[in-house]
Amino acid sequence: MATRALAWTGRASADRPTAPRADAGLESVLDATRALLWIETPAEAASLARSLVQMLGGTVVAPGESDDLVTEPIDLSFGVGPTVHPGAPHGSVESALLERFLPAFVRDTGRALELVDRTTRLAEEAAVDVLTGVANRRMLGRVLARLRPSDTVIVIDLDHFKTVNDTLGHDVGDLVLRAFGSALNASVRASDRVGRYGGEEFVVVLSGDAGPFLQRFRNEWTRLRTHPVTFSAGIAPAEPDPLRALKAADRAMYRAKLHGRDQWQWATADEYS
Repeated sequence: MATRALAWTGRASADRPTAPRADAGLESVLDATRALLWIETPAEAASLARSLVQMLGGTVVAPGESDDLVTEPIDLSFGVGPTVHPGAPHGSVESALLERFLPAFVRDTGRALELVDRTTRLAEEAAVDVLTGVANRRMLGRVLARLRPSDTVIVIDLDHFKTVNDTLGHDVGDLVLRAFGSALNASVRASDRVGRYGGEEFVVVLSGDAGPFLQRFRNEWTRLRTHPVTFSAGIAPAEPDPLRALKAADRAMYRAKLHGRDQWQWATADEYS
């Protein structure tokens, strides 16, 4: 989006006069304000503001960097890098243009960044399972649809979870699920993905070896769990057939339960069929 947001600068700078008139300055501000519709990050906002200052004939300087310029007390960094202010020569048309147009543009930019942040947070909330804090099934489906041959799929299911709900109540069951999600989030790396597939069943997509992850996760779960609930897991590399890896991991997980629970099993070739 950054390229599109800044596309206006090339057109306007080609014929910018040495001392832009007020109407030319207003046109530049309007173009820059329209470009705010396409920003996605504070870095893009800072780049856009710098370009506008140049369009208005000014320059961007650090505080106290030049005594020859009149600087406006406006920070154009938007939290990205060191503080910078717009400036122009004393008594110049450029200085008047900056003073006239830039404050309103900066306010509009701040509002645009607030909306971007709100949209980002709403998108994140829509992708997260509220109870457990991991990705929900919808987002997990997107991850599974893009499996790479080097990925490994793990299906993890809490053992005897129904008994927890039946004997201790659903509130306690929710506490167990919440702690389980926290343990999963604490155990995965940045390149891994974890989501709640449904009920007490979770899916992890790893880009590395499953063994160290599961051992790390078991240690974290033992530390965080509020009740002595164990888990069973099935592991299936995506390479034989990415489209069937989830099914193979699920079958391996049920095999782990049949063998006594509280363990993990690797999928066999026939479990991909």
